[in-house]
Amino acid sequence: METLRAIGRALARAAIAVGNWTGGRIEDMAMWAAHLLRDLPVRVGRLALTLWAGLWGLFTLIPTAIEVWRTGGTSGLTSWARSGTLHAAAWLGTLLTRLLDVPGIPELIEFFWRMVTRVSPLTGTEIAAASLVLGPTALRYGDIRVARGGPLHLVHAWNKGRAFATFNTVNLPASGPHVREHLDVLIHELVHVYQYERLGSVYTAESIRAQRAAGYSYGGTAGLRRARAEGRHFCSFNREQQAQIVQDYYLQLCHGWDATDYEPFIAEMRAGRFNA
Repeated sequence: METLRAIGRALARAAIAVGNWTGGRIEDMAMWAAHLLRDLPVRVGRLALTLWAGLWGLFTLIPTAIEVWRTGGTSGLTSWARSGTLHAAAWLGTLLTRLLDVPGIPELIEFFWRMVTRVSPLTGTEIAAASLVLGPTALRYGDIRVARGGPLHLVHAWNKGRAFATFNTVNLPASGPHVREHLDVLIHELVHVYQYERLGSVYTAESIRAQRAAGYSYGGTAGLRRARAEGRHFCSFNREQQAQIVQDYYLQLCHGWDATDYEPFIAEMRAGRFNA
C-alpha cells in the first residue's frame, strides 16, 4: 500500500512538473507575439536607419575617395579603403541583425533555448537589486528568465563557468563565481538584456568584439575620473565595459563605498544612452 502511495505521489509531482513546463512554454510563445507587436515599429525604424546609412555611404563613396586621394595620395587612399572595408563589414553585420530582429527571430531562438534548459523568473530580491542600479522601469523584468541546466552544462564547461545573456535570458552556471546567488554578476548580465531591449540583437556581436579587444577593464574609479575629465561618456565604453561599470557600481553601494565617480555614468545608462 505504501508503495502505491509513493508511486502516486511521484506521478503527481511529475504531472505538476509537466504542467508547469507546458505553461511556461505557452507563456514564452505569448511573450514572443507580444514583443513582435509592441516592438515592431522600433525594429522597422532601426532597419530603415541602417539602410539609409548604407545608401548614404554609397552615395558619398566616390566624392570621398576623390577627396582622400587629393589630400593624402595613394597611401591615404589605401588606408581609407582598408578602413572603409571594415566599416562596410560592420554595416553588413548590423543589417543582418536588423533583418532578424524585425520578425522576432531572437525571441524564437530564445523560445527553443528555454525548452531545453531549466528556466525561472527573476525573484523579488533580484528585481529589487537590479532596480537599485538600473531603475525600476529600465527593463521588462517580468519577461526575463534565468536559465540553468540542460545543455548549459556543456556550454559552461567550455567557457569556464562564465555567465552570459541571450536576449531576455540570463544563463548561469551551477557552480563557481558566476552562480545565481552572486547578484552583482546577475546585474552585469541584465545590463546586456538592457542593451538588447534598447539596441536590438546587434549588442551580441558588439559584446563579443569587446571581449576580444579592450575587454572588461575600464580603469576603475581612476579610469572613470579620467574619462570624465576628457569629456567621455557612458557610450564611450564598449558593451562589456558598460556592464562592468554597472556591476562595480552595485558593489560600491553594497559595501557602502563612495560611488561618486560612477554616478554621472550611471545616470547616462539609466537614460538609455548606450550609443553616441
